[in-house]
Amino acid sequence: MKNDSQTAYYLVYSDSVADRLEKLTQHPQILAGEFQISPVKLDDFEAIHVDDAHRQVLLWINQAEYPQALRIAGQKGVQLGFLPVAGDKLTLFYKSLGLNDSFDASLDIALQDDTVEIDLIQCHGDIVVDGVNLENQATMAEFLGDTAQITGFRKLQFRFKRFIHAFSLTPHPVTLTTAKGKKIPTAITGMLLLDFHQSGALRQLFEDTVSLTDHRISVALFAPQSILSYLQLSASVLLHSKKQILNQIGYIRTESLQIESPEPTHYLVNNRPVTAESLSLSILPTPLRVKAVDDFQSRQQFNDDKENVICDQLPQQDERIKYLSKTLPFFPHALESDFKELFLNLKDSATASGNYILLMVLSVLLTSLGLFLNSPSVVIGAMVLAPLMSPIIALSMGVLRSDVGLSRKAFMTVLLGIILALGLPAGMAWFIPFHEVTHEIAGRLHPSMLDLMVAILSGIAGALANARENIAKSLPGVAIAVALVPPLCVAGIGLGWWQLDIFYGAMLLFLTNLTGIILAAGLTFMLMGFAPFSRARTGILISLLMVLAVSFPLSAAFGKMQTTARIKQDLLNQTFQMAAYRFRLRNITIQLSQPVLIRADLLGSVLPDAKLLLQIEKSIEQQLGRPVIVEFSFHWVSRF
Repeated sequence: MKNDSQTAYYLVYSDSVADRLEKLTQHPQILAGEFQISPVKLDDFEAIHVDDAHRQVLLWINQAEYPQALRIAGQKGVQLGFLPVAGDKLTLFYKSLGLNDSFDASLDIALQDDTVEIDLIQCHGDIVVDGVNLENQATMAEFLGDTAQITGFRKLQFRFKRFIHAFSLTPHPVTLTTAKGKKIPTAITGMLLLDFHQSGALRQLFEDTVSLTDHRISVALFAPQSILSYLQLSASVLLHSKKQILNQIGYIRTESLQIESPEPTHYLVNNRPVTAESLSLSILPTPLRVKAVDDFQSRQQFNDDKENVICDQLPQQDERIKYLSKTLPFFPHALESDFKELFLNLKDSATASGNYILLMVLSVLLTSLGLFLNSPSVVIGAMVLAPLMSPIIALSMGVLRSDVGLSRKAFMTVLLGIILALGLPAGMAWFIPFHEVTHEIAGRLHPSMLDLMVAILSGIAGALANARENIAKSLPGVAIAVALVPPLCVAGIGLGWWQLDIFYGAMLLFLTNLTGIILAAGLTFMLMGFAPFSRARTGILISLLMVLAVSFPLSAAFGKMQTTARIKQDLLNQTFQMAAYRFRLRNITIQLSQPVLIRADLLGSVLPDAKLLLQIEKSIEQQLGRPVIVEFSFHWVSRF
């Protein structure tokens, strides 16, 4: 650490440490090195004499005074070592050199011979030592900056504040111009100068291209396009999902960056508010020689002189920038250009083409045969073949966006499918000589709220499958899950047999599926940004009213299911003791009519006569508190 000749140091100090100068000159490290210390007030720094023997400077000033001192040091070409002032908050510049608030450790580094050249960045006339941000991004620090100091309960508080802050985020329309003249018109919610940051999600994403010695500035631009995407980004930081973060940010590495806004915009430069329509970031031509920790140089390896502009994820269309010029919307907003292909596909799906009619006829005939034959495999195969799901999804988009043309075309296509699915099975039922209600038919006569939940989940899946090519192959699975054609065919069979109870139950199931899919698909499309809430409000309200209309009979049916399940469980757990004989019930089916109809297998060790059967019926009536009719099939067992 000691040179062959005595080393001279200027000690540039501020008034806050003037009373401690003698203590520094008597410091053991100073005495051991026999260093020559010449104290100089900060105000006199610019007047010092600099030559080869007098080029070393110890900077012992408040961090807020660094911009002034660094500019003078750069102009004079001195070699700087840094000393902390007790109780003074450390700047990003200071910490980026690997320095901390330990005076002895900092002095040891400041007295070493080795130096490194670093860039001096200026913004709005100031040397940057504590970052450049948009003023409204303070609570974004968890992914924009260094937050290692935020732990425990403070971290929970921080995240809660960030959640509340999401609802007041305001995108700022700006035009970014790089050193090579590339212009990027966009709207940003946050901005971060990365050069001085050592941690944080964004620094970690781009750390391989960020350096303080490459004569370039590195700026990350933050642009969530909705409150929902901002909250998703917050969650992705917790889950370390880099892909989600990259979907909402841009990155520019250049020699200088000009930021222009159509109206005064509030920034923070070195944590001080600056309001301007134009802000300029640039590198001073002369680098600064500083003392830093030993591994500082090894962390500044990137020296590529290319300009990097990664802004494809930022909003750049005029329509989107205008839309984002107000408070951030809760849902994302897709432009016409964003879903042109989807819209064209939905228009095709809404058309009653020859292929649609052919597939509809084949699926209806197959489904009807499967229902008559009581064959689940045939019915499932017909579900895959049925094309009814696609025009319903198109109808959902039309209703959501109040698109009369698309809605009308899709509705007529769905209506044609309904007519085919009712008419063909009705004709088959009228011609076929037997009227057996198979299990496949009976299973579609009693819809409940559970069926509505299935329809809602299927609507979500159907919307995603239509909007995203990578999951479009899942659409047949959605068709199987929601089963649109089978209940229509059962309703048609009910018409052919002229049994209105069958028609009503099956038609209610179809309407449940139809309304559930329209509502869920519409909400999903809205969440994906294909319609702003202001435009989707009417469509969502119509869909919701349709769902509420079918919910009343479904709720009643769900209540009946609960009552039936309770009665069945009570009867299964009961042993009927009649005289010296015991009987139990198995395979119970219950019809909540008036009186209640109970069909079951009666298990016993002796064949009951009419008197015993009447006693069992009376016992059940007393237990249920209502009249019943029982139909038993007796099964002899030696013991229970």
